[in-house]
Amino acid sequence: MFAHPRSLFVASALMLSAVWPLAHAADGPMVEVVQAKKQLVRDELITFGSLRSDESVMIRPEIEGRLAKLHFREGQAVEAGALLVSLDDSISRAEFAQARANLNLAEKNFERSQMLFKRGASNAQALDEASAQQQAARASLALAQARLDKTQVLAPYDGVLGLRQVSPGDYLSAGQDIVNLEVLDPLKVDFRIPQKAVSQIRLNQTVEISLDAYPNERFRGEIFAINPRLDEAGRSQAIRAHIGNDDRRLRPGQFVRVSVILAERPNALVIPEEAVMPVGEQLLVNVVVDGKVEQREVTLGKRMDGMVEVREGLQGNETLISAGWQKVNPGMAVRTKVVERVL
Repeated sequence: MFAHPRSLFVASALMLSAVWPLAHAADGPMVEVVQAKKQLVRDELITFGSLRSDESVMIRPEIEGRLAKLHFREGQAVEAGALLVSLDDSISRAEFAQARANLNLAEKNFERSQMLFKRGASNAQALDEASAQQQAARASLALAQARLDKTQVLAPYDGVLGLRQVSPGDYLSAGQDIVNLEVLDPLKVDFRIPQKAVSQIRLNQTVEISLDAYPNERFRGEIFAINPRLDEAGRSQAIRAHIGNDDRRLRPGQFVRVSVILAERPNALVIPEEAVMPVGEQLLVNVVVDGKVEQREVTLGKRMDGMVEVREGLQGNETLISAGWQKVNPGMAVRTKVVERVL
């Protein structure tokens, strides 16, 4: 039994009207889309600086004398109080022995003067002179002891020694350079900021440094000193921070890039810059919702490496048109191709 031709025409029309929206959507323009994502965004002040030892001293003798022995190796790590250098102490020991003998004699003379004074066989002046001689002898012994002690040069604190400037047998003058001692953990980083940024800097603020020797790493520290006076020539302020260096990979004297962390937003919304459509003074984005285009105005924040922070206008996890938005209008159905972006 065959259907009436008019019935077939009506059924065909109904079928076409049912599939037309789908066909129209399938035939919409192709656009590339990305997902809005959340990530850490920082406001940073970028400058440059230099690394310095936390403490740095040149080891020098306080007295002159012949260098008898070196007790260290170049580049060696030493502890505070470690013996580094011995000067010839033969003369100092002889002076110490003489001073001690003089003190013994002075003490016996004082005791004798006291006994005679108590018996009335001596006057007060003789007792005072004996007492003064005893005190002078004690002072001479202390001086001889100090000179003897200074024939041994000790490390003032824990650190790493540099390259020595002398050899055993050299006759050293007082204050002559022997070897440098550096404290390498932590290190100081010295840098300057322009006058306009002074109000943004505070003590204990986080900084991160990077350098060519370790291109993919950043080393974290914090500000511990701010010079209250600005440089009159450059109108800049000197800042000093501490950087941990327990693995000794960083070295004093290295040139570094310094990032002062002014603010951190751990869950900032970030999208590609090409997804933003400037229209007059407005900044718009095209969002795909249920296969159709919606336009939304956004307020942007920090820009970084082709990405931009969205402060207002998006909630997160929206699908944005990143390429092809020039050929779409609000309400238009589109076909989408997802493009992965490394944020």
